[in-house]
Amino acid sequence: MRAGYITVSEVSDRRLWYLVADREDSGDLQNTGPGGAAVASNDDGDVVSGGGGAAAADADATYDWPKPGSDVAPVILWLTGGPGCSSLDAFIYEHGPFKFSYAATTATTATTVNGDDGLAEEEDVGDRDGADTKLQGGQLRQRAVLLEPNPHSWTKVATVIYVDSPAGAGMSYSGRPEVDYHTNDEYTISDLVVFLQGLTERYPELATAPFFLAGESYGGVFVPLLAQELLRVNRKRREDGKKPLVNLQGYSVGNPVTDDVVDGNAQLFFAADMGYVDPPSWRRMRAACDDMFWNATRDTECWDAQSVVKDDLWDLNWYDVLDPCAKADDDDAAAMSSNVAMSGNSNGGGSRQRRQVSELERLFFWPFTARMGYPPSQPSSESASAVEDQPDVEAGRRGSRRLWGPQLRHVVPCMDRRIALDWLNRAEVRSALRAAPFSVVGEWQPCSDVLYYRLDTMDLVPVHEDLVRQGLRALVYSGDHDMVVPHTGTRKWLYDKAKLGSTDGPLRPWMLHGQIAGFTARFDAGAGLRFATVKGAGHMVPQSKPLQALHLLRTFIYDEEL
Repeated sequence: MRAGYITVSEVSDRRLWYLVADREDSGDLQNTGPGGAAVASNDDGDVVSGGGGAAAADADATYDWPKPGSDVAPVILWLTGGPGCSSLDAFIYEHGPFKFSYAATTATTATTVNGDDGLAEEEDVGDRDGADTKLQGGQLRQRAVLLEPNPHSWTKVATVIYVDSPAGAGMSYSGRPEVDYHTNDEYTISDLVVFLQGLTERYPELATAPFFLAGESYGGVFVPLLAQELLRVNRKRREDGKKPLVNLQGYSVGNPVTDDVVDGNAQLFFAADMGYVDPPSWRRMRAACDDMFWNATRDTECWDAQSVVKDDLWDLNWYDVLDPCAKADDDDAAAMSSNVAMSGNSNGGGSRQRRQVSELERLFFWPFTARMGYPPSQPSSESASAVEDQPDVEAGRRGSRRLWGPQLRHVVPCMDRRIALDWLNRAEVRSALRAAPFSVVGEWQPCSDVLYYRLDTMDLVPVHEDLVRQGLRALVYSGDHDMVVPHTGTRKWLYDKAKLGSTDGPLRPWMLHGQIAGFTARFDAGAGLRFATVKGAGHMVPQSKPLQALHLLRTFIYDEEL
């Protein structure tokens, strides 16, 4: 693995952090010891993992992954959504080379850095008492984190590039946050093109390999927009007698944010179809809203009818309705991200206080809140004026700052991210990952709370139509138990709105190990777009159904029948 930064703006010292996880051969991955202590980096920027810990698991134990005929590994650029969420979340919880867990031991180790080499030593500090406590000298007692080979890593199929984008997300940062943390889709895509220019100069083999874009959630905005821009850049480079920036072949998006109206309305239709709304309430809400739920105005009959229903759905895990909703107890709230912690009675019964409207907005309209102006915080006029008065601000990043907002402040409800928060905020791990120190980038969080992001692309359907007609293959997949960007909405824009040609027939089952894994159909416009559902999966398909996600990916990358 290789990690580091690509500077996308010298003016602002704006840097995007990346990790390149190379396609593995059998036996490539070894376990690390407790606490991830064997993770380190060498002078070339390679992230290395030594042996130790439990015996290595059989990486092919659950599926026979035939090796591709070519020695050239396909490359996937992964874009986590948000906007402003870190790709390291996907690296740890979805499809990275390792599975992360707390070691099953009562002993606790304190991980310290040995000198200047970035390697870690472990000190046995005795039995764990159930909480992180201070050691002598003020050091925080840490639980041991075990890294094991992930049998369903996407590196079974391809080399995967994880990038934290935009600056302000994850480990990426800017030297001028007062400018660069006010951003939008256009600037994010522009920076990603510059990032790829720098990355392919550093690693030229990435430019010639078959190249794919992939993402989920708000990555459904990033991925097609970046694909469209890369096609334009490649076309211009060819006209200038240059080689393409990357050998772009196709793109994949999971539970993708695509169309504000369709996606936003689909949430409550999904809830009703699942039996979460009684018929009288559903009829009343549909009549009050005229089936347009996504942009309800406060203090209207439509708003009030929705609020009653949404309050009753508060404790449901919208990201995966089959999974429990992880909550932050008072005892371990410090170990949970402020992005994850949720308020309210979690006893599942008895009377409940009605949640504050602002809390309901943040949970149930995400990821559509910023387009609607929630939460209603804006940059101060002083900071906006300061940006306007700086003559050396890059061209294109000035002029509309006073109008921009709101700060995202979105939550990721029900998701337990304690392992990532623990592991990625250890100094020796960040050093091994070639990430900036705490003094520069602060603590790692799953999703950024420092960005003012304008979500300004409301309809991606025409972009999908354009991409497949320009020759890119596409995979659009949906976990069928996601209520944030439900498969019902994705299916609606694919079948009722997009001009993607004819399908190869009705939705049909696709099989894995003799069982139905989901349903699929292929649209024949251009190079073709495949739609597939994943049975029993949630918003993050590789997290809830990793084997099925890897099978989908492999058939797509190598253009095989599903």
